[in-house]
Amino acid sequence: MPNLSSDRAGIFTDDSGGQWVWDGSELRDGTGQTLAIVRADVIVTSGQRLLVEHSSGPMYFRVRATTDDGHVYRVTQPGMTVSRLIGDCAGRRYRLNRTSVFRKERAVETADGKVAAYVRPLLTGDVEVRDGPHPDALPLLDAVFLTWACVLVDAPVRRTLI
Repeated sequence: MPNLSSDRAGIFTDDSGGQWVWDGSELRDGTGQTLAIVRADVIVTSGQRLLVEHSSGPMYFRVRATTDDGHVYRVTQPGMTVSRLIGDCAGRRYRLNRTSVFRKERAVETADGKVAAYVRPLLTGDVEVRDGPHPDALPLLDAVFLTWACVLVDAPVRRTLI
């Protein structure tokens, strides 16, 4: 398994290029540093693990994850479509809304309306994560989980390794 750096937050550091990419089940920053890996429904990042449960159907989408110390992270669909999603990361609330009805790009917005990041699936199957105007409003673990949820709901092609 690659070395997962605990002191770097990728998108939130000056040398990361302001961009992350989910390439299959690996999240890398702009320098190529691996920030997170998903294996067998477990996200590993910065020495932390999240056990992920995912379910979806024609009218619902849900992702739930539990940390090693019992904190619960969720992304749910409050309406009939997945254009709006609600995130809750151990009590910190987020909105993951599409930026346009014509695109799958999402803005990751904190409860007080600060846009921390934009998440956009690419035709290659990769998912790009870019800085928003307030990137430091989003802790690393929250960012990894929320962007993985966006991969699960929006990516046209996923190459998840088990």
